[in-house]
Amino acid sequence: MISHKNLESHFQRGSIEGFQRKDKEKRKEKGKGKVVPRCRELAFVTNTGTLENLGNTVSVIDTKKDKVIDTITVGNGPVGVAITPNGTRVYVVNSADDTVSVIDTSSNKVVATITVGDLPLLVAITSDGTRAYVGNAEESTVSVIDTSSNTVTAVIPVGFFPFGIAIGNSPFGTRAYVAITVEGVVAVIDANPNSPTYNTVIANIPVGVAPIEVAITPDGTTVYVTNAGDNSVSAIDTGTNSVTSIPVGAGPAGVGIGNTPFGMRAFVTNSEGDTISIIDADPNSPTFNQVVDTISKNVGDSPSDAAFTADGRKGYVPNNLDETVSVIDSSTNKIIKSIKVGNVPNIVAVGRVCKLECSHCCEDDDKFDD
Repeated sequence: MISHKNLESHFQRGSIEGFQRKDKEKRKEKGKGKVVPRCRELAFVTNTGTLENLGNTVSVIDTKKDKVIDTITVGNGPVGVAITPNGTRVYVVNSADDTVSVIDTSSNKVVATITVGDLPLLVAITSDGTRAYVGNAEESTVSVIDTSSNTVTAVIPVGFFPFGIAIGNSPFGTRAYVAITVEGVVAVIDANPNSPTYNTVIANIPVGVAPIEVAITPDGTTVYVTNAGDNSVSAIDTGTNSVTSIPVGAGPAGVGIGNTPFGMRAFVTNSEGDTISIIDADPNSPTFNQVVDTISKNVGDSPSDAAFTADGRKGYVPNNLDETVSVIDSSTNKIIKSIKVGNVPNIVAVGRVCKLECSHCCEDDDKFDD
């Protein structure tokens, strides 16, 4: 039996809950029909497949929940992937089709398909989002795509088998750095539209054996190149083009840079050793260009790439041979989760994507981050 005191508190509580419920309903009713931007940070992972079983999808991971929220069908053998700075488009390189798929992130649908050169592999986008550079391995060229029209506007001859590519603002202007795998060099392309040498190779920098992937620090001062043939990373000073060789694990493949709680770091995925070497990428640090930690526990089978959230606190690493993506907590340098994705996940890009959504129309108000 409820006492008088308990009965009074029961009705008071019920009145408060009822008021709160009605107030929420009023606010929802008032907000109905309003279209507001909702944003979240997503990781796009290409599922390349094998020669016998080609992949043709991109897995989309919500980095807040660390789960796959969509799978997008693209061309055959997708490898490279890059997101425009405004988050509206994703460019996916289809190596088996010699094309690039353009995804509209508001619908996660392919809205354009661009023909490029023979065996395209990776792609990078300029900081202003106006151009995408795609390396064509068998053709020894780089295709330049105008992102406003999605047409190829230039084809740049480079050395044999261009692989990884990164674009940044060096001390001398915008440059594209392209790993030329067979020749053991990095080709430097002038990517400044106002320069007289625009879209030409202005330097070839010798690096290690079989350079694969390239990443550039946000300030544009250092380029990191993985050398699969000699288990090293070449750190290029973009002001002088001088090179520092850094020993890492077995079979370095991918490299991603994040501004972690410990400072700027380059994470190198060692595909043969199933480890991740962490290089201090802060030029003001006493351990600059040295391996300061190695992640070996819970890394997947044949890690191939790395990319970080904007705050640098989480990294995403596709693992070629076990169809997963490992999630790194950069505050501890530990793997905190493994996410199942598609067939032979290969390259990952992380970016902030915003969509226009009807306010209070969804039951799941946590679907996006404001």
